[in-house]
Amino acid sequence: MTIGYTTKWPKSMGKEYAGKPNHFVEKIWQSFPDEFTADVFTEYLDGMDELYDFDIDANLMRPKRHTMRNDAKDRWKVGMKIHPVILNRTKDRFQFAPILEVKGIQKIDIANPYPNNDDYMGNVWVDNRKLNSIELDELILNDGFPSVEAFFRWFNKDWSGKIIHWTDLKY
Repeated sequence: MTIGYTTKWPKSMGKEYAGKPNHFVEKIWQSFPDEFTADVFTEYLDGMDELYDFDIDANLMRPKRHTMRNDAKDRWKVGMKIHPVILNRTKDRFQFAPILEVKGIQKIDIANPYPNNDDYMGNVWVDNRKLNSIELDELILNDGFPSVEAFFRWFNKDWSGKIIHWTDLKY
């Protein structure tokens, strides 16, 4: 199944982030197993030149090890294939990485105080277990966000969905 990714932070993220690159592509590449060598990515790099402003310093970025999606129809299952794309539903749709396999699914619930609370610290439950602050920091970084504040600006209201893992990571 296709998972589309944005390449820039939306306006709702505020002046600090809005319109700036989120580098999800590079962060996702960093999460891949060692068998995905530079040779594997040659075809993807060649096709991205005109579509995406690739950051050559991607090896310095923390990996994005999963994604979070609403799944009201309960379609995502372990073993499914993931087609990671940018510019989904456009003529420039581009799959930026090899097909991946879903290795794990976890339920996630986010209770967000933003914008009613200036500390941006909401609560997050994974598989009905509340994460402590250290676990929450790990989840936020592993999902490609630069900070707790950025995470709760993105998920700017109470939200429930699934964490879709393509690595063996679990919370």
